[in-house]
Amino acid sequence: MKHTFSMVVVDDIPAVVDGIAHDLPWGDHAIEVVGTAYDGLDGLKLIQEKQPDIIVTDIRMPKLSGIEMIEQAKHLGAKLIFISGYSDFSYAQQVLNLGGFDYILKPFTPDELLETICRAKAQLEKEKESRHHLMDVERKLRESMPLLRQEYLNLLVRYSSHPETVKEKWNFLNVNMNDHYFTVFTVEMDHYYTNKAGVSEVELQRFSLQNILEETIRTFTGAIVFRDDINRFVCIVNDDEDADNEDMLRIAEACRENVEKYTRYSISIGVGTRVEHIHELPITYQQAMYALSYNFYTGGNSVFAYPSYADNQATYVKFSSEKERELVYLLRSGATSKINEVLDGIFSEWKDSQAMPTPDKVKVFWIELMVNVRNAINEDLELEEPHFFDRKIHKLTYDTDSLSELQSIVAEICHMYCENIGKKQKETAHVVINESIAYIREHLHLNESVADYAKQVHLSTSYYSNLFKKVTNQSVLQFVVQERIEKAKILILQGKSLQEVAMEVGYEERSYFSDVFKKKVGMTPSEFKKQYQN
Repeated sequence: MKHTFSMVVVDDIPAVVDGIAHDLPWGDHAIEVVGTAYDGLDGLKLIQEKQPDIIVTDIRMPKLSGIEMIEQAKHLGAKLIFISGYSDFSYAQQVLNLGGFDYILKPFTPDELLETICRAKAQLEKEKESRHHLMDVERKLRESMPLLRQEYLNLLVRYSSHPETVKEKWNFLNVNMNDHYFTVFTVEMDHYYTNKAGVSEVELQRFSLQNILEETIRTFTGAIVFRDDINRFVCIVNDDEDADNEDMLRIAEACRENVEKYTRYSISIGVGTRVEHIHELPITYQQAMYALSYNFYTGGNSVFAYPSYADNQATYVKFSSEKERELVYLLRSGATSKINEVLDGIFSEWKDSQAMPTPDKVKVFWIELMVNVRNAINEDLELEEPHFFDRKIHKLTYDTDSLSELQSIVAEICHMYCENIGKKQKETAHVVINESIAYIREHLHLNESVADYAKQVHLSTSYYSNLFKKVTNQSVLQFVVQERIEKAKILILQGKSLQEVAMEVGYEERSYFSDVFKKKVGMTPSEFKKQYQN
Protein backbone atom coordinates (compact mmCIF):
# COMPACT_ATOMS: atom_id res chain seq x y z
CA MET A 1 0.00 0.00 0.00
CA LYS A 2 1.35 3.40 -1.06
CA HIS A 3 2.14 5.74 1.87
CA THR A 4 0.71 9.31 1.85
CA PHE A 5 2.85 12.07 3.33
CA SER A 6 1.31 14.96 5.26
CA MET A 7 2.14 18.64 4.60
CA VAL A 8 1.28 22.01 6.15
CA VAL A 9 1.62 25.45 4.52
CA VAL A 10 2.30 28.60 6.57
CA ASP A 11 2.50 32.08 4.97
CA ASP A 12 1.10 35.51 5.83
CA ILE A 13 -0.22 35.96 2.26
CA PRO A 14 -3.52 34.02 1.90
CA ALA A 15 -3.27 33.86 -1.89
CA VAL A 16 0.10 32.10 -1.63
CA VAL A 17 -1.25 29.64 0.98
CA ASP A 18 -4.38 28.88 -1.05
CA GLY A 19 -2.44 28.52 -4.27
CA ILE A 20 0.02 26.04 -2.78
CA ALA A 21 -2.67 24.10 -0.88
CA HIS A 22 -5.32 23.87 -3.58
CA ASP A 23 -3.92 24.53 -7.03
CA LEU A 24 -1.34 21.73 -7.24
CA PRO A 25 -2.18 17.98 -7.76
CA TRP A 26 -0.87 16.72 -4.41
CA GLY A 27 -3.00 13.56 -4.55
CA ASP A 28 -1.16 12.41 -7.65
CA HIS A 29 2.07 12.54 -5.65
CA ALA A 30 0.78 10.84 -2.47
CA ILE A 31 0.90 14.12 -0.53
CA GLU A 32 -1.95 15.45 1.61
CA VAL A 33 -2.22 19.05 2.84
CA VAL A 34 -3.44 18.57 6.43
CA GLY A 35 -3.56 22.25 7.46
CA THR A 36 -2.67 25.87 6.68
CA ALA A 37 -1.86 28.95 8.78
CA TYR A 38 -1.31 32.68 8.14
CA ASP A 39 1.15 33.60 10.88
CA GLY A 40 3.96 31.99 12.83
CA LEU A 41 2.02 31.50 16.05
CA ASP A 42 -0.88 29.63 14.39
CA GLY A 43 1.67 27.76 12.34
CA LEU A 44 3.42 26.61 15.53
CA LYS A 45 0.13 25.27 16.95
CA LEU A 46 -0.65 23.55 13.63
CA ILE A 47 2.75 21.85 13.46
CA GLN A 48 2.53 20.67 17.08
CA GLU A 49 -0.96 19.26 16.45
CA LYS A 50 -0.44 17.63 13.05
CA GLN A 51 3.23 16.63 13.24
CA PRO A 52 3.49 16.84 9.43
CA ASP A 53 6.10 15.18 7.23
CA ILE A 54 6.67 18.35 5.13
CA ILE A 55 6.50 21.99 6.26
CA VAL A 56 6.35 24.77 3.68
CA THR A 57 6.72 28.16 5.41
CA ASP A 58 7.56 31.75 4.72
CA ILE A 59 10.43 33.19 6.68
CA ARG A 60 9.10 36.69 7.45
CA MET A 61 5.70 36.52 9.13
CA PRO A 62 3.86 38.33 11.92
CA LYS A 63 3.94 37.13 15.56
CA LEU A 64 6.64 34.53 14.85
CA SER A 65 9.04 34.27 11.95
CA GLY A 66 9.25 31.00 10.08
CA ILE A 67 12.63 30.33 11.63
CA GLU A 68 11.39 31.08 15.19
CA MET A 69 8.33 28.90 14.56
CA ILE A 70 10.45 25.96 13.51
CA GLU A 71 12.84 26.43 16.41
CA GLN A 72 9.98 26.36 18.93
CA ALA A 73 8.14 23.48 17.24
CA LYS A 74 11.19 21.21 17.66
CA HIS A 75 9.73 18.90 15.03
CA LEU A 76 13.05 17.70 13.67
CA GLY A 77 11.72 14.83 11.57
CA ALA A 78 9.92 17.05 9.00
CA LYS A 79 11.38 18.23 5.70
CA LEU A 80 11.58 22.06 5.91
CA ILE A 81 11.08 24.07 2.75
CA PHE A 82 11.44 27.85 3.33
CA ILE A 83 10.05 30.41 0.90
CA SER A 84 10.99 34.08 1.02
CA GLY A 85 11.07 37.21 -1.05
CA TYR A 86 14.47 38.06 0.39
CA SER A 87 17.80 36.65 -0.72
CA ASP A 88 19.65 37.64 2.43
CA PHE A 89 22.54 35.19 3.05
CA SER A 90 21.88 35.22 6.79
CA TYR A 91 18.44 33.66 6.18
CA ALA A 92 19.95 30.91 4.11
CA GLN A 93 22.52 30.24 6.83
CA GLN A 94 19.81 30.00 9.51
CA VAL A 95 17.85 27.61 7.29
CA LEU A 96 20.90 25.36 6.97
CA ASN A 97 21.44 25.45 10.72
CA LEU A 98 17.86 24.25 11.23
CA GLY A 99 18.42 21.36 8.82
CA GLY A 100 16.20 22.86 6.15
CA PHE A 101 15.69 20.84 3.01
CA ASP A 102 15.56 23.79 0.58
CA TYR A 103 15.25 27.55 0.33
CA ILE A 104 13.06 28.99 -2.48
CA LEU A 105 12.97 32.65 -3.48
CA LYS A 106 9.76 34.36 -4.44
CA PRO A 107 8.45 34.61 -7.00
CA PHE A 108 8.56 30.92 -7.95
CA THR A 109 6.59 28.87 -10.40
CA PRO A 110 4.23 26.07 -9.29
CA ASP A 111 6.44 23.55 -11.08
CA GLU A 112 9.51 24.73 -9.14
CA LEU A 113 7.69 24.29 -5.84
CA LEU A 114 6.20 20.95 -6.89
CA GLU A 115 9.62 19.65 -7.94
CA THR A 116 11.19 20.71 -4.63
CA ILE A 117 8.42 19.18 -2.52
CA CYS A 118 8.55 15.92 -4.54
CA ARG A 119 12.28 15.73 -3.90
CA ALA A 120 11.59 16.18 -0.21
CA LYS A 121 8.97 13.42 -0.38
CA ALA A 122 11.43 11.12 -2.20
CA GLN A 123 13.97 11.67 0.56
CA LEU A 124 11.29 10.95 3.15
CA GLU A 125 10.50 7.69 1.39
CA LYS A 126 14.14 6.76 1.32
CA GLU A 127 14.54 7.56 5.02
CA LYS A 128 11.36 5.64 5.81
CA GLU A 129 12.68 2.62 3.92
CA SER A 130 15.99 2.87 5.77
CA ARG A 131 14.16 3.06 9.11
CA HIS A 132 12.08 0.01 8.23
CA HIS A 133 15.20 -1.86 7.18
CA LEU A 134 16.96 -0.88 10.39
CA MET A 135 13.92 -1.90 12.46
CA ASP A 136 13.80 -5.23 10.63
CA VAL A 137 17.50 -5.79 11.31
CA GLU A 138 17.00 -4.91 14.98
CA ARG A 139 13.99 -7.23 15.19
CA LYS A 140 15.92 -10.09 13.61
CA LEU A 141 18.84 -9.38 15.93
CA ARG A 142 16.54 -9.52 18.95
CA GLU A 143 14.98 -12.76 17.71
CA SER A 144 18.34 -14.35 16.99
CA MET A 145 20.00 -13.07 20.16
CA PRO A 146 19.43 -16.34 22.09
CA LEU A 147 21.04 -18.30 19.26
CA LEU A 148 23.87 -15.78 18.91
CA ARG A 149 24.44 -15.91 22.65
CA GLN A 150 24.54 -19.71 22.62
CA GLU A 151 26.92 -19.84 19.64
CA TYR A 152 29.19 -17.25 21.20
CA LEU A 153 29.18 -18.92 24.60
CA ASN A 154 29.96 -22.29 23.00
CA LEU A 155 33.01 -20.73 21.36
CA LEU A 156 33.89 -18.79 24.50
CA VAL A 157 34.21 -21.88 26.73
CA ARG A 158 36.09 -23.89 24.12
CA TYR A 159 38.66 -21.54 22.63
CA SER A 160 41.04 -18.95 24.02
CA SER A 161 40.52 -15.37 22.83
CA HIS A 162 42.03 -11.94 23.41
CA PRO A 163 40.66 -10.50 26.68
CA GLU A 164 39.46 -7.24 25.09
CA THR A 165 37.64 -9.03 22.25
CA VAL A 166 35.97 -11.38 24.71
CA LYS A 167 34.83 -8.47 26.90
CA GLU A 168 33.36 -6.61 23.90
CA LYS A 169 31.24 -9.56 22.80
CA TRP A 170 30.23 -10.30 26.39
CA ASN A 171 28.86 -6.76 26.72
CA PHE A 172 27.20 -6.83 23.28
CA LEU A 173 25.23 -9.97 24.18
CA ASN A 174 23.97 -8.33 27.40
CA VAL A 175 25.03 -11.23 29.60
CA ASN A 176 23.47 -10.40 32.96
CA MET A 177 26.33 -11.55 35.18
CA ASN A 178 29.34 -10.18 36.96
CA ASP A 179 32.34 -10.20 34.65
CA HIS A 180 34.77 -11.58 37.25
CA TYR A 181 35.17 -14.94 38.99
CA PHE A 182 33.52 -17.91 37.32
CA THR A 183 33.14 -21.65 37.73
CA VAL A 184 31.76 -23.87 34.96
CA PHE A 185 29.41 -26.82 35.48
CA THR A 186 28.91 -29.32 32.66
CA VAL A 187 25.59 -31.13 33.01
CA GLU A 188 24.73 -34.31 31.13
CA MET A 189 21.40 -36.14 30.90
CA ASP A 190 22.03 -39.73 32.01
CA HIS A 191 21.30 -42.63 29.65
CA TYR A 192 20.17 -40.21 26.93
CA TYR A 193 20.94 -42.53 24.02
CA THR A 194 18.89 -45.37 25.52
CA ASN A 195 15.91 -43.06 26.05
CA LYS A 196 13.03 -44.19 23.85
CA ALA A 197 11.07 -40.92 24.21
CA GLY A 198 9.78 -39.11 21.12
CA VAL A 199 11.26 -35.90 19.74
CA SER A 200 8.70 -33.61 21.39
CA GLU A 201 9.11 -35.29 24.77
CA VAL A 202 12.92 -35.08 24.57
CA GLU A 203 12.70 -31.38 23.70
CA LEU A 204 10.37 -30.85 26.67
CA GLN A 205 12.89 -32.65 28.89
CA ARG A 206 15.68 -30.36 27.69
CA PHE A 207 13.52 -27.28 28.23
CA SER A 208 12.54 -28.32 31.77
CA LEU A 209 16.13 -29.25 32.60
CA GLN A 210 17.41 -25.83 31.54
CA ASN A 211 14.71 -24.09 33.61
CA ILE A 212 15.50 -26.16 36.71
CA LEU A 213 19.22 -25.49 36.38
CA GLU A 214 18.70 -21.73 35.91
CA GLU A 215 16.23 -21.37 38.78
CA THR A 216 18.31 -23.50 41.16
CA ILE A 217 21.63 -21.78 40.52
CA ARG A 218 20.13 -18.28 40.60
CA THR A 219 18.87 -18.84 44.13
CA PHE A 220 22.56 -18.86 45.06
CA THR A 221 24.35 -16.65 42.53
CA GLY A 222 24.35 -15.30 38.98
CA ALA A 223 24.56 -17.76 36.10
CA ILE A 224 23.90 -18.38 32.45
CA VAL A 225 22.87 -21.82 31.16
CA PHE A 226 23.13 -22.89 27.52
CA ARG A 227 23.03 -26.07 25.50
CA ASP A 228 26.42 -27.49 24.69
CA ASP A 229 25.44 -30.75 22.98
CA ILE A 230 22.35 -32.78 22.23
CA ASN A 231 22.27 -34.10 25.81
CA ARG A 232 24.57 -31.68 27.63
CA PHE A 233 24.30 -28.18 29.12
CA VAL A 234 26.94 -25.75 30.35
CA CYS A 235 26.40 -23.49 33.36
CA ILE A 236 28.68 -20.46 33.72
CA VAL A 237 28.32 -19.64 37.40
CA ASN A 238 29.46 -16.51 39.21
CA ASP A 239 31.80 -17.49 41.99
CA ASP A 240 32.84 -15.52 45.05
CA GLU A 241 36.48 -14.62 45.44
CA ASP A 242 36.38 -15.72 49.08
CA ALA A 243 34.32 -18.91 48.51
CA ASP A 244 35.84 -22.37 48.28
CA ASN A 245 35.09 -25.23 45.91
CA GLU A 246 32.70 -26.79 48.43
CA ASP A 247 30.23 -23.94 47.81
CA MET A 248 30.13 -24.76 44.12
CA LEU A 249 29.67 -28.45 44.88
CA ARG A 250 26.69 -27.62 47.10
CA ILE A 251 25.08 -25.67 44.27
CA ALA A 252 25.73 -28.54 41.85
CA GLU A 253 24.24 -31.02 44.34
CA ALA A 254 21.15 -28.83 44.64
CA CYS A 255 20.78 -28.94 40.84
CA ARG A 256 21.11 -32.72 40.80
CA GLU A 257 18.59 -33.15 43.62
CA ASN A 258 16.01 -30.84 42.02
CA VAL A 259 16.24 -32.57 38.65
CA GLU A 260 15.79 -35.95 40.33
CA LYS A 261 12.88 -34.56 42.39
CA TYR A 262 10.94 -32.81 39.63
CA THR A 263 11.62 -34.98 36.57
CA ARG A 264 11.68 -38.65 35.59
CA TYR A 265 15.35 -38.69 34.69
CA SER A 266 18.70 -37.93 36.33
CA ILE A 267 21.80 -35.93 35.51
CA SER A 268 25.54 -36.03 36.13
CA ILE A 269 27.49 -32.82 36.79
CA GLY A 270 31.19 -32.02 36.41
CA VAL A 271 32.50 -29.00 38.34
CA GLY A 272 35.64 -27.11 37.33
CA THR A 273 37.76 -24.81 39.50
CA ARG A 274 37.33 -21.04 39.78
CA VAL A 275 38.87 -18.62 37.24
CA GLU A 276 38.96 -14.84 37.54
CA HIS A 277 38.47 -13.54 33.99
CA ILE A 278 36.07 -14.24 31.13
CA HIS A 279 38.85 -15.25 28.74
CA GLU A 280 39.90 -17.98 31.22
CA LEU A 281 36.58 -19.83 30.94
CA PRO A 282 38.08 -22.56 28.64
CA ILE A 283 40.23 -23.64 31.62
CA THR A 284 37.35 -24.30 34.00
CA TYR A 285 35.22 -25.75 31.15
CA GLN A 286 37.86 -28.36 30.28
CA GLN A 287 38.20 -29.21 33.96
CA ALA A 288 34.43 -29.66 34.27
CA MET A 289 34.37 -31.94 31.21
CA TYR A 290 37.23 -33.97 32.70
CA ALA A 291 35.35 -34.29 35.99
CA LEU A 292 32.10 -35.20 34.21
CA SER A 293 33.79 -38.14 32.48
CA TYR A 294 33.96 -39.88 35.87
CA ASN A 295 30.22 -40.64 35.72
CA PHE A 296 31.64 -43.67 33.90
CA TYR A 297 32.26 -45.18 37.34
CA THR A 298 28.86 -44.47 38.90
CA GLY A 299 26.55 -44.81 35.90
CA GLY A 300 25.05 -41.35 36.53
CA ASN A 301 23.11 -39.24 39.06
CA SER A 302 26.33 -37.91 40.62
CA VAL A 303 28.37 -34.72 41.03
CA PHE A 304 32.11 -34.79 40.33
CA ALA A 305 34.67 -32.14 41.24
CA TYR A 306 37.78 -31.70 39.14
CA PRO A 307 40.21 -34.06 40.93
CA SER A 308 43.31 -32.60 42.53
CA TYR A 309 45.53 -35.29 41.01
CA ALA A 310 44.32 -34.68 37.44
CA ASP A 311 46.94 -32.06 36.56
CA ASN A 312 49.88 -34.43 36.86
CA GLN A 313 48.15 -37.06 34.68
CA ALA A 314 50.06 -39.77 36.58
CA THR A 315 47.27 -42.29 37.07
CA TYR A 316 47.70 -45.39 34.94
CA VAL A 317 45.77 -48.63 34.79
CA LYS A 318 48.02 -51.55 35.63
CA PHE A 319 47.59 -55.28 35.84
CA SER A 320 49.87 -58.22 36.48
CA SER A 321 51.01 -60.48 33.68
CA GLU A 322 50.26 -63.41 36.01
CA LYS A 323 46.56 -62.60 35.99
CA GLU A 324 46.61 -62.27 32.22
CA ARG A 325 48.21 -65.72 31.95
CA GLU A 326 45.66 -67.10 34.40
CA LEU A 327 42.83 -65.69 32.30
CA VAL A 328 44.29 -67.25 29.14
CA TYR A 329 44.67 -70.57 30.91
CA LEU A 330 41.03 -70.55 32.05
CA LEU A 331 39.85 -69.71 28.56
CA ARG A 332 41.95 -72.48 27.07
CA SER A 333 40.56 -74.95 29.57
CA GLY A 334 36.97 -73.83 29.08
CA ALA A 335 36.54 -73.06 32.80
CA THR A 336 33.55 -70.72 32.39
CA SER A 337 32.63 -70.68 36.08
CA LYS A 338 35.89 -69.01 37.11
CA ILE A 339 36.03 -66.29 34.44
CA ASN A 340 34.18 -63.59 36.43
CA GLU A 341 36.33 -64.24 39.48
CA VAL A 342 39.54 -63.63 37.53
CA LEU A 343 38.12 -60.53 35.80
CA ASP A 344 37.10 -59.11 39.19
CA GLY A 345 40.61 -59.82 40.45
CA ILE A 346 42.16 -57.85 37.58
CA PHE A 347 39.74 -54.98 38.13
CA SER A 348 40.43 -54.87 41.87
CA GLU A 349 44.10 -54.11 41.22
CA TRP A 350 43.28 -50.47 40.48
CA LYS A 351 39.60 -49.82 41.30
CA ASP A 352 40.36 -48.94 44.96
CA SER A 353 43.00 -46.40 44.05
CA GLN A 354 42.36 -42.88 45.37
CA ALA A 355 43.58 -41.48 42.07
CA MET A 356 41.12 -43.11 39.73
CA PRO A 357 42.26 -43.37 36.10
CA THR A 358 40.26 -41.62 33.40
CA PRO A 359 37.59 -43.65 31.59
CA ASP A 360 39.63 -43.47 28.39
CA LYS A 361 42.59 -45.12 30.13
CA VAL A 362 40.32 -47.79 31.57
CA LYS A 363 38.90 -48.52 28.12
CA VAL A 364 42.38 -48.69 26.57
CA PHE A 365 43.45 -51.10 29.31
CA TRP A 366 40.58 -53.54 28.75
CA ILE A 367 40.85 -53.30 24.98
CA GLU A 368 44.58 -54.08 25.12
CA LEU A 369 43.91 -56.96 27.50
CA MET A 370 41.22 -58.42 25.25
CA VAL A 371 43.48 -58.12 22.19
CA ASN A 372 46.31 -59.85 24.07
CA VAL A 373 43.97 -62.64 25.16
CA ARG A 374 42.57 -63.12 21.68
CA ASN A 375 46.06 -63.31 20.18
CA ALA A 376 47.05 -65.91 22.79
CA ILE A 377 44.13 -68.25 22.11
CA ASN A 378 43.34 -67.36 18.50
CA GLU A 379 44.46 -70.76 17.16
CA ASP A 380 41.97 -72.48 19.47
CA LEU A 381 39.00 -70.37 18.33
CA GLU A 382 36.44 -71.30 15.71
CA LEU A 383 33.78 -68.63 16.20
CA GLU A 384 30.56 -69.02 14.26
CA GLU A 385 30.34 -65.23 14.00
CA PRO A 386 33.64 -64.08 12.44
CA HIS A 387 33.21 -60.37 13.32
CA PHE A 388 32.15 -60.95 16.95
CA PHE A 389 35.40 -59.62 18.42
CA ASP A 390 35.55 -56.55 16.15
CA ARG A 391 31.96 -55.62 17.05
CA LYS A 392 32.64 -55.90 20.77
CA ILE A 393 35.88 -53.90 20.57
CA HIS A 394 34.05 -51.17 18.63
CA LYS A 395 31.37 -51.08 21.33
CA LEU A 396 34.04 -50.90 24.05
CA THR A 397 35.70 -47.99 22.27
CA TYR A 398 32.75 -45.85 21.23
CA ASP A 399 29.48 -47.00 22.84
CA THR A 400 30.35 -47.78 26.45
CA ASP A 401 29.12 -45.22 28.98
CA SER A 402 29.74 -46.95 32.30
CA LEU A 403 32.20 -49.25 33.99
CA SER A 404 29.52 -51.88 34.63
CA GLU A 405 28.66 -51.91 30.93
CA LEU A 406 32.35 -52.22 30.04
CA GLN A 407 32.84 -55.17 32.39
CA SER A 408 29.72 -56.81 31.02
CA ILE A 409 31.10 -56.60 27.47
CA VAL A 410 34.50 -57.93 28.57
CA ALA A 411 32.82 -60.82 30.39
CA GLU A 412 30.72 -61.51 27.28
CA ILE A 413 33.87 -61.71 25.15
CA CYS A 414 35.59 -64.05 27.62
CA HIS A 415 32.55 -66.29 28.07
CA MET A 416 32.09 -66.53 24.31
CA TYR A 417 35.72 -67.56 23.95
CA CYS A 418 35.41 -70.02 26.83
CA GLU A 419 32.25 -71.61 25.45
CA ASN A 420 33.73 -71.80 21.98
CA ILE A 421 36.91 -73.48 23.20
CA GLY A 422 34.93 -75.74 25.52
CA LYS A 423 32.69 -76.80 22.66
CA LYS A 424 35.68 -77.48 20.47
CA GLN A 425 37.39 -79.43 23.26
CA LYS A 426 34.23 -81.45 23.85
CA GLU A 427 34.03 -82.36 20.21
CA THR A 428 37.71 -83.36 20.26
CA ALA A 429 37.21 -85.35 23.46
CA HIS A 430 34.34 -87.31 21.91
CA VAL A 431 36.51 -88.20 18.93
CA VAL A 432 39.37 -89.39 21.19
CA ILE A 433 37.15 -91.36 23.60
CA ASN A 434 35.14 -92.92 20.77
CA GLU A 435 38.42 -94.07 19.26
CA SER A 436 39.44 -95.54 22.62
CA ILE A 437 36.03 -97.27 23.05
CA ALA A 438 36.40 -98.91 19.66
CA TYR A 439 39.82 -100.18 20.66
CA ILE A 440 38.53 -101.52 24.01
CA ARG A 441 35.70 -103.43 22.34
CA GLU A 442 38.08 -105.01 19.87
CA HIS A 443 40.56 -106.02 22.58
CA LEU A 444 38.39 -107.24 25.44
CA HIS A 445 40.33 -110.51 25.44
CA LEU A 446 43.47 -108.65 26.53
CA ASN A 447 43.91 -107.94 30.18
CA GLU A 448 45.01 -104.28 29.68
CA SER A 449 45.19 -101.50 32.26
CA VAL A 450 43.89 -97.92 32.14
CA ALA A 451 47.42 -96.80 31.45
CA ASP A 452 47.51 -99.04 28.37
CA TYR A 453 44.30 -97.52 27.02
CA ALA A 454 45.60 -93.98 27.70
CA LYS A 455 48.84 -94.69 25.92
CA GLN A 456 46.95 -95.97 22.90
CA VAL A 457 45.36 -92.47 22.39
CA HIS A 458 48.53 -90.59 23.43
CA LEU A 459 47.18 -89.11 26.68
CA SER A 460 48.38 -89.21 30.25
CA THR A 461 46.63 -91.72 32.48
CA SER A 462 45.00 -89.12 34.76
CA TYR A 463 43.86 -86.84 31.92
CA TYR A 464 42.54 -89.83 29.96
CA SER A 465 40.63 -91.12 32.99
CA ASN A 466 39.01 -87.72 33.65
CA LEU A 467 38.19 -87.21 29.98
CA PHE A 468 36.68 -90.70 29.66
CA LYS A 469 34.42 -90.16 32.65
CA LYS A 470 33.41 -86.69 31.40
CA VAL A 471 32.30 -88.13 28.05
CA THR A 472 30.77 -91.46 29.17
CA ASN A 473 29.71 -90.66 32.76
CA GLN A 474 31.53 -93.76 34.02
CA SER A 475 35.07 -94.80 34.77
CA VAL A 476 37.24 -96.72 32.31
CA LEU A 477 37.14 -99.90 34.42
CA GLN A 478 33.36 -99.73 34.86
CA PHE A 479 33.01 -99.41 31.10
CA VAL A 480 35.42 -102.34 30.40
CA VAL A 481 33.60 -104.66 32.84
CA GLN A 482 30.25 -103.70 31.33
CA GLU A 483 31.48 -104.36 27.80
CA ARG A 484 32.98 -107.74 28.84
CA ILE A 485 29.71 -108.88 30.46
CA GLU A 486 27.66 -107.85 27.40
CA LYS A 487 30.02 -109.71 25.07
CA ALA A 488 30.01 -112.75 27.43
CA LYS A 489 26.20 -112.92 27.23
CA ILE A 490 26.41 -113.19 23.45
CA LEU A 491 29.12 -115.84 23.57
CA ILE A 492 27.19 -117.90 26.17
CA LEU A 493 24.06 -117.89 24.01
CA GLN A 494 26.20 -118.91 21.04
CA GLY A 495 26.95 -122.16 22.93
CA LYS A 496 30.57 -121.58 23.80
CA SER A 497 31.98 -123.20 26.91
CA LEU A 498 32.39 -121.19 30.07
CA GLN A 499 36.19 -121.43 29.81
CA GLU A 500 36.13 -120.17 26.20
CA VAL A 501 33.87 -117.28 27.17
CA ALA A 502 36.08 -116.31 30.10
CA MET A 503 39.21 -116.28 27.90
CA GLU A 504 37.58 -114.21 25.12
CA VAL A 505 36.53 -111.49 27.53
CA GLY A 506 39.86 -111.28 29.29
CA TYR A 507 39.43 -113.49 32.35
CA GLU A 508 42.01 -116.24 32.78
CA GLU A 509 40.21 -117.91 35.66
CA ARG A 510 36.73 -119.24 34.93
CA SER A 511 35.65 -119.07 38.58
CA TYR A 512 36.57 -115.38 38.84
CA PHE A 513 34.67 -114.69 35.64
CA SER A 514 31.60 -116.51 37.06
CA ASP A 515 31.74 -114.42 40.22
CA VAL A 516 31.94 -111.15 38.22
CA PHE A 517 29.12 -112.26 35.90
CA LYS A 518 26.78 -113.15 38.77
CA LYS A 519 27.52 -109.90 40.53
CA LYS A 520 26.67 -107.84 37.42
CA VAL A 521 23.80 -109.92 35.97
CA GLY A 522 22.27 -111.36 39.13
CA MET A 523 22.65 -115.00 38.06
CA THR A 524 25.44 -117.44 37.19
CA PRO A 525 26.44 -117.97 33.52
CA SER A 526 24.73 -121.39 33.63
CA GLU A 527 21.50 -119.92 35.01
CA PHE A 528 21.61 -117.20 32.36
CA LYS A 529 22.12 -119.78 29.60
CA LYS A 530 19.31 -121.94 30.88
CA GLN A 531 16.87 -119.05 31.17
CA TYR A 532 17.43 -117.50 27.77
CA GLN A 533 17.98 -120.67 25.76
CA ASN A 534 14.67 -122.10 27.09
